[in-house]
Amino acid sequence: MPIPQEILKKLEKYPAAIDSLKPVYDKPSLPEGYEPKIVDIYCDMKHGIQWVQGYLTHQIEVPKDYEADIIEWAIDGEIVAIMLKVLIENETVYDTIFSRLEENVIKMPDLNNSPKKEG
Repeated sequence: MPIPQEILKKLEKYPAAIDSLKPVYDKPSLPEGYEPKIVDIYCDMKHGIQWVQGYLTHQIEVPKDYEADIIEWAIDGEIVAIMLKVLIENETVYDTIFSRLEENVIKMPDLNNSPKKEG
C-alpha cells in the first residue's frame, strides 16, 4: 500500500523522512509486550537520543527552548512513529502522522532514569 497523499503532503519538506517511512508503512503494529533493545529518537533529521538495552548511549545538547519540527522514533532500527510540530493558537502540538505503536502496548525502557553507558 502506498503512503497516503495527505501524509506525503505533510512531509514534503522532509524527503528523508518519506524515504525512511516507505519501507515500514505496510508493516503491522509491533506485537503486544514487545521489548525493544534499541530506541532512537531523531529531531529534525538529526540523531538526538539513543538507548541501547536500557542504557543512554547517545544524546545531543539543544537549547532549552528548542522545538523540533519533526520527530521520528525508531525501535530496533525501524521507524515506528513520525510526529510533526503544529502550532494551534500559538501553542506547539505534535501531530502523530504515522505510528506502529498505537494498537499494541510495548514494554519501553524507563527513558527518564536510564543510566549512561560507561566507555
